[in-house]
Amino acid sequence: MRASTFKQSIFKQNNFRYTITVFFMSFLLLVSCSDSEGLNDFEIEGTQLIEKIENATRVSVAATSLPAATASALRGDLADSHIVEVEFAKNFGYKVFLETDNESRVEVKSEVYFSKEGKQLLDTDSKRNFKRNKCFQFVFPIDFIMPDNTSITLDSKEEWVMIKDWYAANKGIKRRPKLVFPVEVTIEDGSLQTLIDRDDLRRMKDSCKRGKDKRKCFKLILPVQYTMQDGTLIDIIERADFKLLRAWHKANPQMKEKANLNFPIDIEYKDGTTATIDDQKAFEAAKDAC
Repeated sequence: MRASTFKQSIFKQNNFRYTITVFFMSFLLLVSCSDSEGLNDFEIEGTQLIEKIENATRVSVAATSLPAATASALRGDLADSHIVEVEFAKNFGYKVFLETDNESRVEVKSEVYFSKEGKQLLDTDSKRNFKRNKCFQFVFPIDFIMPDNTSITLDSKEEWVMIKDWYAANKGIKRRPKLVFPVEVTIEDGSLQTLIDRDDLRRMKDSCKRGKDKRKCFKLILPVQYTMQDGTLIDIIERADFKLLRAWHKANPQMKEKANLNFPIDIEYKDGTTATIDDQKAFEAAKDAC
């Protein structure tokens, strides 16, 4: 009887010690989790650290105060964008507000985040990521008219930094460059689309935001003819001839108005049906009906 009572006593003591140990370990874990400000950037990854930056008190700082480690991102994947504002959250990192000259982006404005050491943070928030999604891919080369009417030709996506370098050499100029149309782009299914002017660009980006088919509703049946602002006539016999329009705009950067399409023209819808368009008003109506 005494042996049985002794065993029960030992069991109760061991069970009590185990309970105390588990409670103590749980308490330490709870304290360490709640004291997240003590964790370093590598322990709070990506979205978690971004949330810390978002919820912390931030102060505006000069772009030159960004850590040197941010340069690889700002001249790499972010080379197509310029810094509008930088905010710093002490102990956590930076929120950088960007605007892009790369009009393949769904949104012109976006934000990126860096740790206090300058490591770019990956963001899993779909709403924030959406801002830097691409609607399409440019087919290079593409051209820009700069504020001083000089032109810059980008032969690849790696050359976006040339735009940034131009502004670094022309400090104080705020006006952004103008994309020269027409441009060719590719979409997800690999098809090639020609964007004749900014209206075409706007419609395609609207399709991206709405999740609609990005293929143009219809295409021009070639040949067509354009009258330029100085009276020059440009005939588009085949798709490659659209480059003639871009070459004219590069040679005449002071001309702001877009080229005039000469009517009547024929168009072909995606289902293969065709129609004749007699004037600009009917042309706009056809585009609006898409």
